[in-house]
Amino acid sequence: MPIRWPQTAEAKSLIAEGVLLLAALPFLLFPNFSPFGTLAAFCILILVELVPLFFRWRPLPLAQPFDLIFLIWLLFIGLSIVVTADTDLTLSKASGVLLGIALWRYLGRAVKRPFHWYLALVFWGLLGAGFIGLGVLSADWITKNNFIAPLVAQLPNVQLSLPGLEDGAAHPNQIAGTLLFFFPLLWSTLLGFWPSTSFWRRLLLLGLSITATAVLILTQSRSGWLAGAASIYSLLLLWTAVLPKSHPQQKRLLSTTGILTLVGIGLFFYIGPERIFSFWQDPAQETALGSFGSLGFRQEVWRWTVVMLQDFPFTGIGLGSFQRVIRRLYPVMVDPGYPITHAHNVYLQTAVDYSLFGLIIYLALIGILLTMLWQTARQLPHWRPFALGFAASLIAYHVYGLGDVLDSKTNLVIWIMYGLITALYQLNTPAKETRARDGLPGTNTPRQLANQ
Repeated sequence: MPIRWPQTAEAKSLIAEGVLLLAALPFLLFPNFSPFGTLAAFCILILVELVPLFFRWRPLPLAQPFDLIFLIWLLFIGLSIVVTADTDLTLSKASGVLLGIALWRYLGRAVKRPFHWYLALVFWGLLGAGFIGLGVLSADWITKNNFIAPLVAQLPNVQLSLPGLEDGAAHPNQIAGTLLFFFPLLWSTLLGFWPSTSFWRRLLLLGLSITATAVLILTQSRSGWLAGAASIYSLLLLWTAVLPKSHPQQKRLLSTTGILTLVGIGLFFYIGPERIFSFWQDPAQETALGSFGSLGFRQEVWRWTVVMLQDFPFTGIGLGSFQRVIRRLYPVMVDPGYPITHAHNVYLQTAVDYSLFGLIIYLALIGILLTMLWQTARQLPHWRPFALGFAASLIAYHVYGLGDVLDSKTNLVIWIMYGLITALYQLNTPAKETRARDGLPGTNTPRQLANQ
């Protein structure tokens, strides 16, 4: 059967834009490797965004609920680039941010049918699997738990030398942070599609979910473990809330959520507020989860990050320049040879990068994305496992962000996920609007659709 190539100018333009973005991707991920290639990649971003509009090769993108907030956030990103005093660090961070935004916007334009969305989802999944696989192979494993240590000792340790990276070793916390964008989605799809899908698909989803859980455990990242538990709990809450009372799974989910809630409350009182406060004051104590000595380091970094934020509340310190600014201006009590690459808190890091107003805009943007996912989950049962999985992923990352920041090349998976969320929302918007406008029998209220 001959291949049918797209004939419209818009379709050809979108294919060309996708090819150009893929060509620019390695140079923007590793901007210090080839200055000429990086400059060409930045030109490609401008070309992709502006030229098709000037020549009317494609129409304006559909309006999104976050358009105004997104535009304001772009202004704060531009400000954070302009005010920097460390252009080399800012170049590395800004190139990844601009690449991510371009991919986000591209998915919002290019995804026209469910097949396109699934194709983008597969690309995102393979990219994440590659990042996590390379991380596992080259991780600088840290022993925190005596039970897990023998298993970690059996893992390979291959120091990879990648262009633009000073150290080939991956930190387990960064592996856990990357995994949190896929871990809840896998369990959500397993939960949502289990009753209706084939045996082999069930087996595949179950195998991937268990593998993701095992890797998360092996990272020994306490931030990752806490965020993983929060993602599962929030996922159960979301599924319980979205399903109608008549649904056969609703009672089981409600019972499971109630049991987990009681276990959590019981665990809190078993440990006791006084002991928790003691860990905060003296984190070097040994526990079943190992020593929390790194909490003392985080407390010192957080203390000076707050001071930094007080000094630069309206402009931030310059995108990506945290590691030099904190050493240059503040007497942080951390070994000078130990790199402090970020604030170890996503909220503080966002504030010092983009200013306090930038943090507010960022949180508003995340809130709008969560609302879009919730609306999709309520109104379209077929897409519900994906929508709730992405919602749990966003929650997981922001719980993880209480003690860590995903500050590596794997940040790309965040931006692509934003694009998938946007595409998923707008993929179904035209159909709903058309049915409502034409008064077709298929036009149902959100409650009717949720009961399907």
